[in-house]
Amino acid sequence: MIYDAVEAAEREALLGPAAVLMLPLKARLDLRSAQEKMTSGLFSRLGDGTVLAVDVAELPIDPARAYEVGQRIAASVNRARLSGYLLSVLPREIYKRCCAFLPNHSRHYVILPEFPGSAEGYNGLLDQARTRLGTDCVTLVRGGERRADGALLVETRDGEQQRLGAPGLGPDGEPIEGPIFLADDVAPQRGDVRHPDAVFVHQAQTVSRLSAKVPAANGICLNYPTGIVDPAHELLLEARDTLRDSSLSPEAPVFDAAMMADAELAYSYLEQAEMNATGLALTVRKQINGKSFNNSEITMWDVGSLILGLLAAVELELAPADRIYRRIKKIMASLPVIQDGDAAYPPTLINVRDASIERRGFDACDFARLTSAVTRTAQHTALADASSQLMGKWQIAGLMQGGVLNNILKTRIQSSYLSHCAHYQTRVLPALGQSETRSPYREAFAGETVADRTVNLLYTVDKIGILPTEPLLLEYVELGPSAECAVLTDVFLGAMKHHFDQTGQLLAPSETPIDTAPWFVYQGFDLGHETRWNVSYRKGREVVFEPVASSPYGIFSTKAAYLWYAVRPCRHTRKMLDMAQEHARIDGFGMSSGLFLDGYAQMKNHADLNTNGIVLQALAHLKRRTR
Repeated sequence: MIYDAVEAAEREALLGPAAVLMLPLKARLDLRSAQEKMTSGLFSRLGDGTVLAVDVAELPIDPARAYEVGQRIAASVNRARLSGYLLSVLPREIYKRCCAFLPNHSRHYVILPEFPGSAEGYNGLLDQARTRLGTDCVTLVRGGERRADGALLVETRDGEQQRLGAPGLGPDGEPIEGPIFLADDVAPQRGDVRHPDAVFVHQAQTVSRLSAKVPAANGICLNYPTGIVDPAHELLLEARDTLRDSSLSPEAPVFDAAMMADAELAYSYLEQAEMNATGLALTVRKQINGKSFNNSEITMWDVGSLILGLLAAVELELAPADRIYRRIKKIMASLPVIQDGDAAYPPTLINVRDASIERRGFDACDFARLTSAVTRTAQHTALADASSQLMGKWQIAGLMQGGVLNNILKTRIQSSYLSHCAHYQTRVLPALGQSETRSPYREAFAGETVADRTVNLLYTVDKIGILPTEPLLLEYVELGPSAECAVLTDVFLGAMKHHFDQTGQLLAPSETPIDTAPWFVYQGFDLGHETRWNVSYRKGREVVFEPVASSPYGIFSTKAAYLWYAVRPCRHTRKMLDMAQEHARIDGFGMSSGLFLDGYAQMKNHADLNTNGIVLQALAHLKRRTR
C-alpha cells in the first residue's frame, strides 16, 4: 500500500526521494493513523516524498525474489531507487528478509584513537571525513573492542555505546547495527551490498587516510531515532532490566502455619461444595443475606482443577487419603463420554448433581486440563486402575488434524492451535499417545539468539490474545517449565513489576468469575492494544477490552497470587501473596475468587472451585519445594 506523505494535488506526480518504512510486526502503526505518525520531523532528512508501508510477513522468503519485488515497486513509485529505513529490532531472520527487499545504501563508522578535544575540532574532522567519503552518513567513534558475540563495541562522542556486527537483536536484546564491512580490508562493489543497513568500518589514525572505495549512500543517513516503537522489543528490554531488581531476586520458599491455614480453608470449599452422588463440586458459590446462589454446571477444566486440588489435599494431609481417593474414583466414574463415530470424548459441560450433559461438544483446552489431572492420579497406586479405565474410554485420534486437537462447537469444528492452551496440550497429550502435537509457542520460539526467540514468541502471544497466569504457571506446577514457559514467565513477572513501579498498582491477573455482571472476565498481559494489561469480557455480542488499571472489572486474582509465589518466590511475589492472605480469606467458606483492584476490596462471600483447587495445588507445590 502506498501512502502519500505529502498533500499533493496530483496523486500521480513523481515525487522527491522516497522511503520504504519496514515496520516491526506489531509497531502499532496503521495507514489510517499514518498522517499522525509520519511527521515531517520523522522524514526531515529524507525529504518530502512517498512512503511505502510494507507488511514484512508478506515478503517472499527467497531473498532474490524479495529484491525483485522491491525493485519493481521502486520503479512504479517514482522511477528511481528507493532508500530504506528499517528498524533493527526485528528478529534476525525476518530482518534479513526485509534487507533483501531494499536497494542498498551505506553508513560509515570511523574509529579514531581519541576524539578532538574541542567541538570545533570535532566538527572540522567530521566535515573532512564526509568530504573524503563522499557522504554525510559518517559517525566518528572510538573503541572497536570485539565482543564474544562477534560485534564491535564502539562509543560516540556523547558517550553512547553502539554495537556493530550481525544485524538484529543481540543475545541480551539490544539492537546491533550491521552487517560490517571492514573498508580497510575490502572494497565491495555496489552490487555486492544489498543490505540496507550496511556499515563500513574504517580504522584510521587520521581522516586523511580514509578510503573512499566504498559505494556512496544515496545522500541519506539513517542512523537517527524515530518515535515508532516495537512493543515486543520494548517489553523484552524492560523485563530484562526489571528482573535485575532486588525485589525479584529468587528467595528460599516458605511454607508456614498461615499457609497451612489457607490450605485448610481452600479444602473446606471442596468439601462443602461436594455432591454426594457424583463427587463433583459446585463451581461457584455466593451467599447474599443468608441465601445461597450456586452454579451447578461444570466444565472439564474445573473437573481437572477439582481432582488436582484433591490430590494436593492428600499431599498436604488435609484429610485421610483413602477418603479422598474414594471421592476421586467416584468423580472419574461419573464422567460421561460422548460416542461420535470413531471418536469418544467428554462433553463441554455437565451438571455436578447427576453428571448429566448440559452442553454437547468438546473443548480441547479443558480436556488437556482434565488429562493432566487424570495422568497424575495414575501415579497413585490406589487410583491407577480407575485412571486407566477412564483414559481407555477416550478416543481422540479422530479429533486430531495436522497435529492439532480440534474443538467441537455447536455448528462447526474449530482448531485449538491459536490459543494459550495449545502449548499446555503438547505437554499432556503424549500420555494419550498423541506425541506429534503442534505448539504455537514452540514453533515461534526460533532464532539465532534468546532475544530473537523471545521477540518471536511475544509476537505469537500477541496474535493469540490476552495471556493470563493460567495455564502458563500450571505448566510449572504440574509438568515443570519448558523453555518457552520459562521465558514467558520471566517477561510476565518483569512486566508486572514494571507496572507496579510505574503506577503503584499490584497486579495478579487471570481469568476469573466475578460477583456482578458480566460475571466472568479474562485479564492479563496484552501486546495487541494500547495498554499492556487489559480486561476482556462480553457485553451482549460485543467483546469489550478495557485497561485493567481503570476498568471496574479489574481483578486481583487469588489463585494467581498463590501461583506466582509458589513458582517464583521473591519479595514482589510475596507482596502479592500477602495481599491475598490479608483480603481474600472468607472464614468457613473458602478463598474468595479475588479482589477488585480499585481498593483491593474482596468479592464478599463469593468463591469458586477453580480458585480453591489451584490454591491447593500452589500450596502443595510450595510445600514440596521446602523439603
